[in-house]
Amino acid sequence: EKKKEDDNDEKKKEDDNDEDAAKIFQLDKLERIYIVLMGTNNLGGGMLPGPTVEGMDAAGRAILQLHKDNFPSSPAAMLFNELLPRRDNFRAVKMCPPRCENVTTLEPYKSFMPAIKKVNQALPHMMEVWRKDFPNSRIVLLTSQTGEPDGNNGNDDDDEEESHPNDYTMTINCGREMFAIDDEDEFDTYMPDRLHPNAKGYELWSHCLKKGLEVVMDHAIRVTET
Repeated sequence: EKKKEDDNDEKKKEDDNDEDAAKIFQLDKLERIYIVLMGTNNLGGGMLPGPTVEGMDAAGRAILQLHKDNFPSSPAAMLFNELLPRRDNFRAVKMCPPRCENVTTLEPYKSFMPAIKKVNQALPHMMEVWRKDFPNSRIVLLTSQTGEPDGNNGNDDDDEEESHPNDYTMTINCGREMFAIDDEDEFDTYMPDRLHPNAKGYELWSHCLKKGLEVVMDHAIRVTET
């Protein structure tokens, strides 16, 4: 009798291990995660916000389409970062001419931030269109805003029992973890040249990326278990 119980316990352990292995295998096949940050150098090179957004749209679509063509049975996941703040204002001044706030008087731009804001404001709509065109993908926008994101985060239904491809958090506002820091001295501790994060800056940013990864993987597990 005891041997029978031991055999049953051993079989249960093997079944549990098989189940865990299957879940790992499925998750491995389910997700290829692309972490994307682009557009900063476009603005720094004198490109206007409109063409910069067009370039970001084309590049993001190319990534998703290439994934779809090469891995048709494996949904893509993308963490798309909005443009990070930059305070290397002296570079904005040097762009004039030809890129000037007032071409007639040759008044230079004083900061990249107005252009960055315009680009970032265009990203939520761009992500919406991508989700419609690539409905099996999971595309999460990471922003430097604070508080809870506005709007619906996916499926309109309140049914939590079934996981849908677009039933996940679509926007994560990371605030300070994406360098939304008002104090200039503190900002400089993370971006000493006011453009590129140092090791401490990447560590700060990694907390935002981790939130995005958790959203993607949590949803992958729920879909797998459905």
